[in-house]
Amino acid sequence: MRERDVPFVEGLEETLLGLHKSDLPMPGIAPFENRAAFVMQVLDGVRRVEYVKRIRSRTHSGLRADPASPIFDPLRAALLHFQSGEVDEAWWLVFLATHSGKHLHKGWRLSAELYGALGSKQRWDWHAVSKTPTKFEAWLAENEGQFIGKFGNHRKYESLKPTDSGTGAVVRSYVDWVRKAGSHEDLVKSAIKKVGPDPRALFAHLYDEMRNVKRFGRTARFDFLTMIAKVGLASIEADKAYLEGATGPLRGARLLFDGAIGSGSTAINLEARVAKLNTKVPLGMQVWEDSMCNWQKSPSQYIAFRG
Repeated sequence: MRERDVPFVEGLEETLLGLHKSDLPMPGIAPFENRAAFVMQVLDGVRRVEYVKRIRSRTHSGLRADPASPIFDPLRAALLHFQSGEVDEAWWLVFLATHSGKHLHKGWRLSAELYGALGSKQRWDWHAVSKTPTKFEAWLAENEGQFIGKFGNHRKYESLKPTDSGTGAVVRSYVDWVRKAGSHEDLVKSAIKKVGPDPRALFAHLYDEMRNVKRFGRTARFDFLTMIAKVGLASIEADKAYLEGATGPLRGARLLFDGAIGSGSTAINLEARVAKLNTKVPLGMQVWEDSMCNWQKSPSQYIAFRG
Protein backbone atom coordinates (compact mmCIF):
# COMPACT_ATOMS: atom_id res chain seq x y z
CA MET A 1 0.00 0.00 0.00
CA ARG A 2 1.30 3.41 -0.93
CA GLU A 3 1.78 6.00 1.78
CA ARG A 4 -0.73 8.37 0.22
CA ASP A 5 -3.42 5.67 0.50
CA VAL A 6 -3.08 5.30 4.27
CA PRO A 7 -5.57 8.09 5.19
CA PHE A 8 -8.19 6.61 2.83
CA VAL A 9 -7.73 3.08 4.19
CA GLU A 10 -7.77 4.09 7.85
CA GLY A 11 -10.72 6.44 7.35
CA LEU A 12 -12.76 3.83 5.49
CA GLU A 13 -12.05 1.17 8.12
CA GLU A 14 -13.30 3.53 10.82
CA THR A 15 -16.36 4.56 8.81
CA LEU A 16 -17.40 1.01 8.00
CA LEU A 17 -17.03 -0.09 11.61
CA GLY A 18 -19.09 2.89 12.70
CA LEU A 19 -21.85 2.05 10.23
CA HIS A 20 -21.80 -1.57 11.33
CA LYS A 21 -22.32 -0.56 14.95
CA SER A 22 -25.05 1.96 14.15
CA ASP A 23 -27.64 1.68 11.38
CA LEU A 24 -26.06 -0.57 8.74
CA PRO A 25 -24.97 -3.91 10.22
CA MET A 26 -22.13 -5.55 8.29
CA PRO A 27 -21.15 -8.62 10.31
CA GLY A 28 -18.90 -9.79 7.52
CA ILE A 29 -16.39 -7.04 8.27
CA ALA A 30 -16.75 -7.10 12.07
CA PRO A 31 -13.50 -9.10 12.45
CA PHE A 32 -10.52 -6.81 11.96
CA GLU A 33 -8.81 -9.07 9.40
CA ASN A 34 -11.99 -9.21 7.28
CA ARG A 35 -12.45 -5.47 7.46
CA ALA A 36 -8.80 -4.83 6.51
CA ALA A 37 -9.05 -7.21 3.52
CA PHE A 38 -12.34 -5.68 2.36
CA VAL A 39 -11.02 -2.12 2.56
CA MET A 40 -8.01 -3.07 0.46
CA GLN A 41 -10.33 -4.51 -2.18
CA VAL A 42 -12.29 -1.25 -2.13
CA LEU A 43 -9.03 0.65 -2.61
CA ASP A 44 -8.23 -1.53 -5.62
CA GLY A 45 -11.71 -0.86 -7.02
CA VAL A 46 -11.26 2.88 -6.64
CA ARG A 47 -7.86 2.70 -8.31
CA ARG A 48 -9.29 0.83 -11.32
CA VAL A 49 -11.95 3.47 -11.86
CA GLU A 50 -9.51 6.35 -11.37
CA TYR A 51 -6.96 4.76 -13.72
CA VAL A 52 -9.29 4.83 -16.70
CA LYS A 53 -10.44 8.34 -15.84
CA ARG A 54 -6.81 9.50 -15.62
CA ILE A 55 -5.87 8.23 -19.05
CA ARG A 56 -8.68 10.36 -20.50
CA SER A 57 -6.64 13.48 -19.74
CA ARG A 58 -3.39 12.18 -21.20
CA THR A 59 -1.95 12.41 -24.70
CA HIS A 60 -1.63 9.00 -26.34
CA SER A 61 0.53 7.77 -29.18
CA GLY A 62 -1.29 6.83 -32.36
CA LEU A 63 0.32 3.39 -32.00
CA ARG A 64 -2.18 2.72 -29.22
CA ALA A 65 -4.85 2.50 -31.92
CA ASP A 66 -2.77 0.34 -34.27
CA PRO A 67 -3.58 -3.37 -33.78
CA ALA A 68 -0.23 -4.26 -35.36
CA SER A 69 1.64 -2.40 -32.62
CA PRO A 70 2.82 -4.20 -29.46
CA ILE A 71 1.42 -1.31 -27.43
CA PHE A 72 -2.09 -1.49 -28.91
CA ASP A 73 -4.70 -0.78 -26.26
CA PRO A 74 -8.38 -0.80 -27.25
CA LEU A 75 -9.36 1.59 -24.45
CA ARG A 76 -6.75 4.18 -25.35
CA ALA A 77 -7.65 3.60 -28.99
CA ALA A 78 -11.28 4.33 -28.12
CA LEU A 79 -10.20 7.60 -26.53
CA LEU A 80 -8.19 8.59 -29.60
CA HIS A 81 -11.10 7.88 -31.93
CA PHE A 82 -13.58 9.64 -29.66
CA GLN A 83 -11.36 12.72 -29.54
CA SER A 84 -11.35 12.67 -33.34
CA GLY A 85 -15.13 12.59 -33.43
CA GLU A 86 -15.33 8.91 -34.42
CA VAL A 87 -17.94 7.94 -31.84
CA ASP A 88 -19.00 4.66 -33.42
CA GLU A 89 -15.41 3.45 -33.62
CA ALA A 90 -14.83 4.36 -29.97
CA TRP A 91 -17.85 2.37 -28.77
CA TRP A 92 -16.88 -0.55 -31.01
CA LEU A 93 -13.40 -0.70 -29.49
CA VAL A 94 -14.83 -0.70 -25.97
CA PHE A 95 -17.17 -3.50 -27.02
CA LEU A 96 -14.24 -5.52 -28.41
CA ALA A 97 -12.26 -4.90 -25.23
CA THR A 98 -15.19 -6.05 -23.10
CA HIS A 99 -15.98 -9.10 -25.19
CA SER A 100 -12.36 -10.24 -25.38
CA GLY A 101 -11.25 -9.10 -21.96
CA LYS A 102 -7.65 -8.43 -20.96
CA HIS A 103 -5.86 -11.70 -20.39
CA LEU A 104 -3.48 -11.92 -17.44
CA HIS A 105 -0.58 -13.00 -19.66
CA LYS A 106 -1.64 -12.24 -23.24
CA GLY A 107 -2.99 -8.80 -22.44
CA TRP A 108 -5.04 -7.22 -25.26
CA ARG A 109 -3.67 -9.65 -27.88
CA LEU A 110 -7.07 -11.12 -28.75
CA SER A 111 -8.66 -7.69 -29.25
CA ALA A 112 -5.74 -6.71 -31.49
CA GLU A 113 -6.06 -9.88 -33.57
CA LEU A 114 -9.79 -9.43 -34.05
CA TYR A 115 -9.58 -5.71 -34.80
CA GLY A 116 -6.52 -6.06 -37.04
CA ALA A 117 -7.73 -9.19 -38.86
CA LEU A 118 -4.73 -11.19 -37.65
CA GLY A 119 -2.24 -8.72 -39.03
CA SER A 120 -3.58 -8.65 -42.58
CA LYS A 121 -4.15 -5.53 -44.64
CA GLN A 122 -7.80 -5.71 -43.75
CA ARG A 123 -9.14 -4.15 -40.55
CA TRP A 124 -12.36 -5.08 -38.83
CA ASP A 125 -13.26 -1.56 -37.79
CA TRP A 126 -16.84 -0.45 -37.15
CA HIS A 127 -17.45 0.51 -40.77
CA ALA A 128 -16.41 -2.91 -42.09
CA VAL A 129 -18.12 -4.97 -39.41
CA SER A 130 -21.37 -3.03 -39.30
CA LYS A 131 -21.66 -2.99 -43.10
CA THR A 132 -21.27 -6.76 -43.50
CA PRO A 133 -21.27 -8.63 -40.16
CA THR A 134 -21.76 -11.89 -42.03
CA LYS A 135 -18.40 -11.39 -43.77
CA PHE A 136 -16.78 -10.96 -40.36
CA GLU A 137 -18.40 -14.22 -39.26
CA ALA A 138 -17.16 -16.01 -42.37
CA TRP A 139 -13.62 -14.64 -41.90
CA LEU A 140 -13.63 -15.71 -38.27
CA ALA A 141 -14.80 -19.22 -39.17
CA GLU A 142 -11.97 -19.54 -41.69
CA ASN A 143 -9.29 -18.28 -39.31
CA GLU A 144 -10.51 -19.46 -35.91
CA GLY A 145 -7.49 -21.69 -35.37
CA GLN A 146 -4.94 -18.92 -36.08
CA PHE A 147 -5.48 -16.83 -32.95
CA ILE A 148 -2.81 -16.60 -30.25
CA GLY A 149 -4.67 -14.21 -27.94
CA LYS A 150 -6.89 -15.52 -25.16
CA PHE A 151 -10.10 -14.35 -23.54
CA GLY A 152 -9.77 -12.56 -20.21
CA ASN A 153 -11.07 -13.90 -16.90
CA HIS A 154 -14.56 -12.40 -17.15
CA ARG A 155 -14.91 -13.89 -20.65
CA LYS A 156 -13.17 -17.23 -20.12
CA TYR A 157 -16.21 -19.20 -21.30
CA GLU A 158 -16.41 -17.43 -24.67
CA SER A 159 -15.39 -19.00 -27.95
CA LEU A 160 -14.18 -18.03 -31.41
CA LYS A 161 -15.82 -21.09 -32.93
CA PRO A 162 -18.49 -20.57 -35.64
CA THR A 163 -21.49 -21.46 -33.47
CA ASP A 164 -24.71 -19.67 -32.52
CA SER A 165 -22.97 -18.46 -29.37
CA GLY A 166 -19.50 -17.84 -30.79
CA THR A 167 -17.81 -14.48 -31.26
CA GLY A 168 -19.15 -14.06 -34.80
CA ALA A 169 -22.74 -14.43 -33.61
CA VAL A 170 -22.07 -12.14 -30.64
CA VAL A 171 -20.71 -9.41 -32.90
CA ARG A 172 -23.61 -9.77 -35.33
CA SER A 173 -26.12 -9.38 -32.51
CA TYR A 174 -24.30 -6.28 -31.25
CA VAL A 175 -24.29 -4.76 -34.74
CA ASP A 176 -28.02 -5.51 -35.08
CA TRP A 177 -28.71 -3.84 -31.72
CA VAL A 178 -26.85 -0.66 -32.66
CA ARG A 179 -28.07 -0.47 -36.26
CA LYS A 180 -31.67 -0.75 -35.09
CA ALA A 181 -31.20 2.68 -33.50
CA GLY A 182 -28.99 3.99 -36.31
CA SER A 183 -25.70 4.61 -34.53
CA HIS A 184 -24.23 4.57 -31.03
CA GLU A 185 -25.09 8.24 -30.62
CA ASP A 186 -28.63 7.44 -31.71
CA LEU A 187 -28.77 4.71 -29.07
CA VAL A 188 -28.14 7.27 -26.36
CA LYS A 189 -30.46 9.87 -27.91
CA SER A 190 -33.24 7.31 -28.10
CA ALA A 191 -32.67 6.36 -24.48
CA ILE A 192 -32.85 10.01 -23.40
CA LYS A 193 -36.16 10.40 -25.22
CA LYS A 194 -37.54 7.38 -23.36
CA VAL A 195 -36.23 7.85 -19.82
CA GLY A 196 -34.76 11.35 -19.66
CA PRO A 197 -31.16 12.52 -19.21
CA ASP A 198 -30.54 11.16 -15.70
CA PRO A 199 -27.28 9.12 -15.92
CA ARG A 200 -28.62 6.34 -13.71
CA ALA A 201 -31.86 5.98 -15.62
CA LEU A 202 -29.92 5.88 -18.88
CA PHE A 203 -27.62 3.17 -17.56
CA ALA A 204 -30.58 1.06 -16.46
CA HIS A 205 -32.30 1.49 -19.83
CA LEU A 206 -29.22 0.58 -21.87
CA TYR A 207 -28.49 -2.35 -19.58
CA ASP A 208 -31.97 -3.69 -20.21
CA GLU A 209 -31.75 -3.11 -23.96
CA MET A 210 -28.48 -5.03 -24.17
CA ARG A 211 -30.39 -8.24 -23.51
CA ASN A 212 -30.52 -8.37 -27.32
CA VAL A 213 -26.74 -8.91 -27.49
CA LYS A 214 -25.79 -12.58 -27.35
CA ARG A 215 -23.54 -13.79 -24.54
CA PHE A 216 -23.72 -10.39 -22.88
CA GLY A 217 -25.29 -11.40 -19.62
CA ARG A 218 -25.24 -9.59 -16.34
CA THR A 219 -21.45 -9.28 -15.96
CA ALA A 220 -20.65 -8.35 -19.57
CA ARG A 221 -23.35 -5.68 -19.75
CA PHE A 222 -22.27 -4.20 -16.44
CA ASP A 223 -18.59 -4.21 -17.45
CA PHE A 224 -19.32 -2.74 -20.89
CA LEU A 225 -21.55 0.11 -19.73
CA THR A 226 -19.38 1.05 -16.77
CA MET A 227 -16.39 1.19 -19.13
CA ILE A 228 -18.36 3.36 -21.56
CA ALA A 229 -18.94 5.70 -18.63
CA LYS A 230 -15.30 5.68 -17.45
CA VAL A 231 -13.92 6.32 -20.92
CA GLY A 232 -16.40 9.19 -21.20
CA LEU A 233 -18.34 8.05 -24.25
CA ALA A 234 -21.72 8.64 -22.59
CA SER A 235 -22.99 10.34 -19.44
CA ILE A 236 -24.24 7.22 -17.70
CA GLU A 237 -23.73 5.82 -14.21
CA ALA A 238 -24.54 2.43 -12.69
CA ASP A 239 -27.76 2.82 -10.70
CA LYS A 240 -27.21 -0.32 -8.64
CA ALA A 241 -24.84 -3.27 -8.26
CA TYR A 242 -27.00 -5.56 -10.43
CA LEU A 243 -26.84 -8.47 -8.00
CA GLU A 244 -29.70 -10.34 -9.67
CA GLY A 245 -28.09 -13.12 -11.66
CA ALA A 246 -24.65 -12.38 -10.23
CA THR A 247 -22.36 -14.95 -8.61
CA GLY A 248 -19.32 -13.38 -6.95
CA PRO A 249 -20.89 -9.99 -6.17
CA LEU A 250 -24.01 -11.64 -4.70
CA ARG A 251 -21.92 -13.96 -2.54
CA GLY A 252 -19.87 -10.96 -1.43
CA ALA A 253 -22.96 -8.94 -0.54
CA ARG A 254 -24.38 -11.81 1.52
CA LEU A 255 -21.07 -12.22 3.31
CA LEU A 256 -20.78 -8.49 3.96
CA PHE A 257 -24.31 -7.81 5.21
CA ASP A 258 -25.30 -11.22 6.61
CA GLY A 259 -21.95 -12.64 7.63
CA ALA A 260 -22.47 -15.76 5.49
CA ILE A 261 -22.05 -16.41 1.77
CA GLY A 262 -24.90 -18.89 1.87
CA SER A 263 -27.44 -16.63 3.57
CA GLY A 264 -30.94 -16.49 2.15
CA SER A 265 -31.08 -12.75 1.50
CA THR A 266 -32.46 -11.92 -1.93
CA ALA A 267 -30.71 -9.75 -4.48
CA ILE A 268 -33.43 -7.09 -4.08
CA ASN A 269 -32.92 -6.97 -0.31
CA LEU A 270 -29.17 -6.72 -0.67
CA GLU A 271 -29.39 -4.05 -3.40
CA ALA A 272 -31.16 -1.80 -0.90
CA ARG A 273 -28.35 -2.26 1.60
CA VAL A 274 -25.65 -1.63 -1.00
CA ALA A 275 -27.53 1.54 -2.02
CA LYS A 276 -27.58 2.67 1.61
CA LEU A 277 -23.85 1.98 1.92
CA ASN A 278 -23.20 4.02 -1.21
CA THR A 279 -25.25 6.90 0.23
CA LYS A 280 -23.07 6.86 3.35
CA VAL A 281 -19.83 6.29 1.43
CA PRO A 282 -20.43 7.48 -2.16
CA LEU A 283 -17.76 5.60 -4.08
CA GLY A 284 -20.10 4.42 -6.83
CA MET A 285 -21.79 1.12 -7.55
CA GLN A 286 -18.98 -0.21 -9.71
CA VAL A 287 -16.52 0.08 -6.84
CA TRP A 288 -18.82 -1.74 -4.40
CA GLU A 289 -19.70 -4.46 -6.93
CA ASP A 290 -16.05 -5.03 -7.77
CA SER A 291 -14.96 -4.97 -4.13
CA MET A 292 -17.57 -7.43 -2.89
CA CYS A 293 -16.84 -9.81 -5.75
CA ASN A 294 -13.09 -9.93 -5.13
CA TRP A 295 -13.29 -9.86 -1.34
CA GLN A 296 -15.50 -12.95 -1.04
CA LYS A 297 -12.76 -15.00 -2.71
CA SER A 298 -10.48 -14.41 0.28
CA PRO A 299 -12.41 -12.64 3.09
CA SER A 300 -9.76 -12.63 5.82
CA GLN A 301 -6.60 -12.12 3.78
CA TYR A 302 -6.13 -9.50 1.09
CA ILE A 303 -5.18 -10.88 -2.32
CA ALA A 304 -4.79 -8.59 -5.31
CA PHE A 305 -6.82 -9.89 -8.25
CA ARG A 306 -5.71 -8.98 -11.75
CA GLY A 307 -7.09 -9.97 -15.15
